[in-house]
Amino acid sequence: MDGFARRLRATRAFAAERGWTFAASGREEDALLDQLRGEPFHLPERPPDAFPYPVLGRHRHRLSEVMRGAYRDRSAVVFAYTREREILDDGFGRRGRENSGHWVAALLDLPAPVPRLQVTPRTPAPPARPGVTIGDPRVDGRFHVHTDDPAWAGEALRDLATVLLDGPALAWRISGTGILTWAPARLTPGIPLDQVDVTLDRLATIAGRLVPLV
Repeated sequence: MDGFARRLRATRAFAAERGWTFAASGREEDALLDQLRGEPFHLPERPPDAFPYPVLGRHRHRLSEVMRGAYRDRSAVVFAYTREREILDDGFGRRGRENSGHWVAALLDLPAPVPRLQVTPRTPAPPARPGVTIGDPRVDGRFHVHTDDPAWAGEALRDLATVLLDGPALAWRISGTGILTWAPARLTPGIPLDQVDVTLDRLATIAGRLVPLV
């Protein structure tokens, strides 16, 4: 409990130094989650005959340590996210909750809407749905790309290739007037404060390259 309290105090102080607001829990959860439609917040529905067995239940979403404020003259939100699944029936009489998933996310507003675009690092596990290739082997070999406008996305990501390949691979998505990034939480829960400015800088750089292309 002491560690949890220290983390909250540190995060609150971090937000105050920047003139941001801080909330220990997300009070505008439904509106924000709807804006963030997509993974990891909204999983694709599993078919009834999905392996290994159908699970009847529902997801619970919880936002915490929500910081809001201005960053480079744009509106930013940084928060921790927990997704729990309540099991009502798994076919074996099991009830209760599955292990929770934890992420840290950041959202930066855009000055103008752009086509929907999601870029996620490649992993051994295939994506839930097939993506597109953009014709740059450096990007195609490292990321999955999902978009509503492949021609626009190809132009945009080829221009962004050096940014995307500089440093750790970043998962991010643009929908409407927001650009979002998310990552699994570290073993130590909470927002890694030393990474907030670095992450928002990368989002701002990506956004700055994308918006003029529209």
